[in-house]
Amino acid sequence: MSAGATGATTRHTTLRRVATIRELRDAAAVRPYLEQSREYCAYALAYLDPRFFPLAEFIEISAGERRALVMHARGGLGPSTLTLGDAQLLARLLELHPGPRQAFLTCETGHVETVLRTHNLWRPQTMLRLSLQPSDFKRPADMPAVRRLNQDDAQELNRLYEEEGTRHTGRQVLEGVYFGAYHRSRLVAAAGTHIYSRREGVAVIGNVYTHPDFRGRGLGTGVTAAVTSHLLESCNLIVLNVDPANRTARHIYEQIGFQEDCRLVEAMATRRDALSPLPFLRRALARHRADAPYTEIIDL
Repeated sequence: MSAGATGATTRHTTLRRVATIRELRDAAAVRPYLEQSREYCAYALAYLDPRFFPLAEFIEISAGERRALVMHARGGLGPSTLTLGDAQLLARLLELHPGPRQAFLTCETGHVETVLRTHNLWRPQTMLRLSLQPSDFKRPADMPAVRRLNQDDAQELNRLYEEEGTRHTGRQVLEGVYFGAYHRSRLVAAAGTHIYSRREGVAVIGNVYTHPDFRGRGLGTGVTAAVTSHLLESCNLIVLNVDPANRTARHIYEQIGFQEDCRLVEAMATRRDALSPLPFLRRALARHRADAPYTEIIDL
Protein backbone atom coordinates (compact mmCIF):
# COMPACT_ATOMS: atom_id res chain seq x y z
CA MET A 1 0.00 0.00 0.00
CA SER A 2 1.48 3.32 -1.01
CA ALA A 3 2.23 6.15 1.38
CA GLY A 4 -0.16 8.35 -0.56
CA ALA A 5 -2.98 5.92 0.09
CA THR A 6 -2.35 5.70 3.82
CA GLY A 7 -1.53 9.36 4.48
CA ALA A 8 -4.13 11.88 5.55
CA THR A 9 -5.55 14.10 2.89
CA THR A 10 -5.30 17.82 3.65
CA ARG A 11 -8.10 20.01 2.43
CA HIS A 12 -7.76 23.75 2.21
CA THR A 13 -10.98 25.62 2.84
CA THR A 14 -11.25 29.29 1.97
CA LEU A 15 -13.63 31.13 4.24
CA ARG A 16 -15.63 33.74 2.35
CA ARG A 17 -16.28 36.98 4.19
CA VAL A 18 -19.83 38.13 3.73
CA ALA A 19 -21.97 41.03 4.86
CA THR A 20 -25.69 41.10 5.52
CA ILE A 21 -27.86 43.95 4.27
CA ARG A 22 -31.29 44.49 5.79
CA GLU A 23 -34.02 47.03 5.27
CA LEU A 24 -35.14 48.11 8.74
CA ARG A 25 -38.90 48.42 8.55
CA ASP A 26 -39.48 49.03 12.26
CA ALA A 27 -38.56 52.33 13.93
CA ALA A 28 -37.52 50.40 17.05
CA ALA A 29 -34.82 48.63 15.02
CA VAL A 30 -33.47 51.92 13.66
CA ARG A 31 -33.41 53.84 16.92
CA PRO A 32 -30.30 52.19 18.51
CA TYR A 33 -28.18 53.28 15.52
CA LEU A 34 -29.31 56.89 15.70
CA GLU A 35 -29.18 57.21 19.48
CA GLN A 36 -25.41 56.61 19.38
CA SER A 37 -24.93 59.98 17.66
CA ARG A 38 -28.08 61.92 18.49
CA GLU A 39 -26.90 65.36 17.47
CA TYR A 40 -25.46 64.20 14.14
CA CYS A 41 -28.53 62.01 13.49
CA ALA A 42 -31.17 64.57 14.56
CA TYR A 43 -32.71 64.83 11.09
CA ALA A 44 -33.01 61.03 10.86
CA LEU A 45 -34.37 60.76 14.41
CA ALA A 46 -37.28 63.00 13.44
CA TYR A 47 -38.18 60.46 10.75
CA LEU A 48 -38.93 57.89 13.45
CA ASP A 49 -42.12 59.86 14.04
CA PRO A 50 -44.98 57.73 12.64
CA ARG A 51 -45.99 60.70 10.45
CA PHE A 52 -42.62 60.67 8.71
CA PHE A 53 -41.42 57.06 8.95
CA PRO A 54 -43.25 55.92 5.78
CA LEU A 55 -41.32 58.61 3.89
CA ALA A 56 -37.92 57.15 4.80
CA GLU A 57 -35.95 54.03 3.96
CA PHE A 58 -33.38 52.82 6.50
CA ILE A 59 -30.91 50.17 5.33
CA GLU A 60 -28.17 48.59 7.45
CA ILE A 61 -25.16 46.51 6.51
CA SER A 62 -23.35 44.36 9.06
CA ALA A 63 -20.31 42.10 9.12
CA GLY A 64 -19.40 40.78 12.55
CA GLU A 65 -19.28 43.77 14.89
CA ARG A 66 -18.98 46.28 12.05
CA ARG A 67 -22.04 48.27 11.03
CA ALA A 68 -23.13 51.03 8.65
CA LEU A 69 -26.48 52.62 7.92
CA VAL A 70 -27.95 54.78 5.19
CA MET A 71 -31.22 56.70 5.23
CA HIS A 72 -32.91 57.75 2.00
CA ALA A 73 -35.89 60.01 2.67
CA ARG A 74 -38.22 62.50 1.09
CA GLY A 75 -39.91 65.40 2.79
CA GLY A 76 -39.09 68.94 3.88
CA LEU A 77 -35.68 69.21 2.20
CA GLY A 78 -36.78 67.18 -0.81
CA PRO A 79 -34.94 63.88 -1.38
CA SER A 80 -32.25 63.46 1.27
CA THR A 81 -29.60 60.92 2.24
CA LEU A 82 -27.75 60.44 5.53
CA THR A 83 -24.86 58.04 6.14
CA LEU A 84 -23.55 56.57 9.37
CA GLY A 85 -20.97 54.02 10.45
CA ASP A 86 -18.15 51.93 8.94
CA ALA A 87 -16.87 53.56 5.74
CA GLN A 88 -15.84 50.33 4.00
CA LEU A 89 -19.19 48.70 4.61
CA LEU A 90 -20.95 51.90 3.58
CA ALA A 91 -19.17 51.76 0.21
CA ARG A 92 -20.59 48.29 -0.46
CA LEU A 93 -24.03 49.33 0.76
CA LEU A 94 -24.19 52.29 -1.63
CA GLU A 95 -23.30 50.02 -4.55
CA LEU A 96 -26.64 48.27 -4.03
CA HIS A 97 -28.69 51.08 -2.50
CA PRO A 98 -27.46 54.41 -3.92
CA GLY A 99 -30.83 56.07 -3.33
CA PRO A 100 -32.60 58.65 -5.52
CA ARG A 101 -31.00 60.08 -8.62
CA GLN A 102 -30.30 63.34 -6.77
CA ALA A 103 -30.49 64.02 -3.06
CA PHE A 104 -29.31 66.43 -0.39
CA LEU A 105 -26.52 64.52 1.36
CA THR A 106 -25.44 64.69 4.98
CA CYS A 107 -22.44 62.51 5.75
CA GLU A 108 -19.67 62.11 8.27
CA THR A 109 -16.44 63.89 7.34
CA GLY A 110 -14.75 60.52 6.86
CA HIS A 111 -17.37 59.37 4.37
CA VAL A 112 -16.72 61.83 1.53
CA GLU A 113 -14.29 59.62 -0.40
CA THR A 114 -16.61 56.67 0.12
CA VAL A 115 -19.64 58.47 -1.28
CA LEU A 116 -17.62 59.75 -4.24
CA ARG A 117 -17.30 56.17 -5.47
CA THR A 118 -21.01 56.12 -6.34
CA HIS A 119 -22.02 59.80 -6.45
CA ASN A 120 -20.90 63.14 -7.79
CA LEU A 121 -20.98 65.83 -5.10
CA TRP A 122 -21.82 69.42 -5.93
CA ARG A 123 -20.31 72.04 -3.62
CA PRO A 124 -19.53 69.78 -0.64
CA GLN A 125 -19.28 71.94 2.47
CA THR A 126 -17.98 71.06 5.91
CA MET A 127 -20.44 72.40 8.47
CA LEU A 128 -20.54 72.69 12.24
CA ARG A 129 -23.44 70.93 13.91
CA LEU A 130 -24.50 73.00 16.92
CA SER A 131 -26.89 71.76 19.57
CA LEU A 132 -28.68 73.38 22.48
CA GLN A 133 -29.11 72.09 26.00
CA PRO A 134 -32.45 73.45 27.28
CA SER A 135 -30.80 74.84 30.41
CA ASP A 136 -28.34 76.84 28.26
CA PHE A 137 -30.96 78.83 26.34
CA LYS A 138 -30.52 82.60 26.64
CA ARG A 139 -33.26 84.90 25.38
CA PRO A 140 -31.78 88.14 23.95
CA ALA A 141 -32.12 91.11 26.29
CA ASP A 142 -33.31 93.40 23.48
CA MET A 143 -35.72 91.07 21.71
CA PRO A 144 -37.03 92.65 18.48
CA ALA A 145 -40.69 92.44 17.54
CA VAL A 146 -41.25 89.08 15.86
CA ARG A 147 -44.23 86.82 15.37
CA ARG A 148 -44.95 83.27 14.33
CA LEU A 149 -45.58 82.88 10.62
CA ASN A 150 -48.46 80.92 9.12
CA GLN A 151 -49.57 79.74 5.70
CA ASP A 152 -50.60 83.27 4.73
CA ASP A 153 -46.97 84.39 5.06
CA ALA A 154 -45.64 81.86 2.52
CA GLN A 155 -45.53 84.37 -0.34
CA GLU A 156 -43.56 86.90 1.72
CA LEU A 157 -41.28 84.12 2.96
CA ASN A 158 -40.51 83.02 -0.60
CA ARG A 159 -39.79 86.60 -1.60
CA LEU A 160 -37.31 86.92 1.27
CA TYR A 161 -35.68 83.57 0.46
CA GLU A 162 -35.54 84.30 -3.27
CA GLU A 163 -31.77 84.84 -3.24
CA GLU A 164 -31.32 81.54 -1.39
CA GLY A 165 -33.23 79.62 -4.05
CA THR A 166 -35.64 77.93 -1.64
CA ARG A 167 -39.43 77.92 -1.79
CA HIS A 168 -42.03 77.03 0.82
CA THR A 169 -45.69 76.16 0.56
CA GLY A 170 -48.25 77.38 3.05
CA ARG A 171 -48.54 73.84 4.36
CA GLN A 172 -44.79 73.63 5.04
CA VAL A 173 -44.90 76.88 7.00
CA LEU A 174 -47.92 75.71 8.97
CA GLU A 175 -46.50 72.27 9.80
CA GLY A 176 -43.09 73.65 10.76
CA VAL A 177 -42.16 76.40 13.19
CA TYR A 178 -41.35 79.73 11.52
CA PHE A 179 -40.94 83.18 13.04
CA GLY A 180 -40.36 86.42 11.20
CA ALA A 181 -39.81 90.14 11.60
CA TYR A 182 -41.75 92.62 9.48
CA HIS A 183 -40.92 96.19 8.51
CA ARG A 184 -43.80 98.19 6.99
CA SER A 185 -45.69 95.05 5.90
CA ARG A 186 -42.55 93.54 4.41
CA LEU A 187 -40.92 90.41 5.84
CA VAL A 188 -37.24 91.25 6.38
CA ALA A 189 -35.99 88.39 8.58
CA ALA A 190 -37.08 84.82 9.22
CA ALA A 191 -36.02 81.52 10.74
CA GLY A 192 -37.70 78.14 10.71
CA THR A 193 -37.31 74.39 10.87
CA HIS A 194 -36.08 71.90 8.29
CA ILE A 195 -37.92 69.21 10.23
CA TYR A 196 -39.80 69.15 13.51
CA SER A 197 -41.27 66.23 15.44
CA ARG A 198 -43.11 66.97 18.65
CA ARG A 199 -43.51 63.21 19.23
CA GLU A 200 -39.75 62.55 18.99
CA GLY A 201 -38.84 65.83 20.68
CA VAL A 202 -36.47 66.69 17.83
CA ALA A 203 -36.08 69.76 15.63
CA VAL A 204 -33.54 70.93 13.07
CA ILE A 205 -33.48 74.72 12.70
CA GLY A 206 -32.60 76.29 9.35
CA ASN A 207 -33.59 78.91 6.81
CA VAL A 208 -32.24 81.70 9.04
CA TYR A 209 -32.03 84.76 6.83
CA THR A 210 -32.08 88.55 7.19
CA HIS A 211 -32.42 90.86 4.22
CA PRO A 212 -29.07 92.64 3.64
CA ASP A 213 -30.66 96.08 4.18
CA PHE A 214 -31.71 95.10 7.71
CA ARG A 215 -28.66 93.32 9.04
CA GLY A 216 -26.91 94.46 12.19
CA ARG A 217 -30.17 95.13 14.03
CA GLY A 218 -30.45 91.87 15.97
CA LEU A 219 -33.23 90.51 13.77
CA GLY A 220 -31.43 87.24 12.98
CA THR A 221 -30.86 86.66 16.67
CA GLY A 222 -34.47 87.55 17.44
CA VAL A 223 -36.14 85.20 14.96
CA THR A 224 -33.79 82.33 15.81
CA ALA A 225 -34.38 82.82 19.53
CA ALA A 226 -38.14 82.90 18.96
CA VAL A 227 -38.08 79.62 17.03
CA THR A 228 -35.85 78.04 19.66
CA SER A 229 -38.02 79.22 22.54
CA HIS A 230 -41.12 77.75 20.92
CA LEU A 231 -39.38 74.43 20.20
CA LEU A 232 -38.18 74.10 23.79
CA GLU A 233 -41.80 73.59 24.82
CA SER A 234 -41.75 70.15 23.18
CA CYS A 235 -38.18 69.30 22.12
CA ASN A 236 -35.12 68.19 24.06
CA LEU A 237 -32.93 67.90 20.96
CA ILE A 238 -32.58 71.08 18.90
CA VAL A 239 -29.77 71.42 16.37
CA LEU A 240 -28.67 73.60 13.48
CA ASN A 241 -25.77 73.82 11.05
CA VAL A 242 -23.46 76.73 10.40
CA ASP A 243 -20.51 77.39 8.10
CA PRO A 244 -17.36 77.46 10.28
CA ALA A 245 -16.24 80.59 8.41
CA ASN A 246 -19.47 82.48 9.11
CA ARG A 247 -18.46 84.16 12.36
CA THR A 248 -21.53 86.40 12.45
CA ALA A 249 -23.92 83.46 12.35
CA ARG A 250 -21.88 81.50 14.87
CA HIS A 251 -21.97 84.48 17.23
CA ILE A 252 -25.76 84.71 16.90
CA TYR A 253 -26.24 81.04 17.75
CA GLU A 254 -23.71 81.01 20.57
CA GLN A 255 -25.41 84.05 22.14
CA ILE A 256 -28.62 82.04 22.32
CA GLY A 257 -26.82 79.08 23.90
CA PHE A 258 -25.93 76.73 21.03
CA GLN A 259 -22.61 74.90 21.27
CA GLU A 260 -20.57 72.94 18.73
CA ASP A 261 -21.16 69.20 18.81
CA CYS A 262 -19.54 67.77 15.66
CA ARG A 263 -18.58 68.45 12.06
CA LEU A 264 -20.33 66.99 9.05
CA VAL A 265 -20.41 67.43 5.29
CA GLU A 266 -23.37 68.63 3.26
CA ALA A 267 -23.64 68.45 -0.52
CA MET A 268 -26.02 67.86 -3.37
CA ALA A 269 -25.31 64.27 -4.44
CA THR A 270 -26.05 62.90 -7.90
CA ARG A 271 -25.72 59.21 -8.67
CA ARG A 272 -22.97 58.30 -11.13
CA ASP A 273 -24.96 55.29 -12.35
CA ALA A 274 -28.38 56.93 -12.49
CA LEU A 275 -29.25 55.17 -15.76
CA SER A 276 -27.44 51.91 -15.06
CA PRO A 277 -29.24 48.67 -14.11
CA LEU A 278 -26.26 47.54 -12.01
CA PRO A 279 -27.65 48.46 -8.55
CA PHE A 280 -30.89 46.60 -9.33
CA LEU A 281 -29.00 43.54 -10.59
CA ARG A 282 -26.72 43.55 -7.55
CA ARG A 283 -29.74 43.69 -5.23
CA ALA A 284 -31.48 40.87 -7.10
CA LEU A 285 -28.43 38.62 -6.82
CA ALA A 286 -27.90 39.48 -3.15
CA ARG A 287 -31.56 38.78 -2.33
CA HIS A 288 -31.34 35.42 -4.07
CA ARG A 289 -28.56 34.44 -1.64
CA ALA A 290 -30.56 35.43 1.44
CA ASP A 291 -33.16 33.28 3.19
CA ALA A 292 -35.17 36.07 4.83
CA PRO A 293 -37.37 38.88 3.49
CA TYR A 294 -35.87 42.36 3.06
CA THR A 295 -32.40 40.82 3.42
CA GLU A 296 -29.43 40.58 1.08
CA ILE A 297 -26.08 38.77 1.30
CA ILE A 298 -22.92 40.03 -0.41
CA ASP A 299 -19.26 39.05 -0.46
CA LEU A 300 -16.71 41.45 0.98
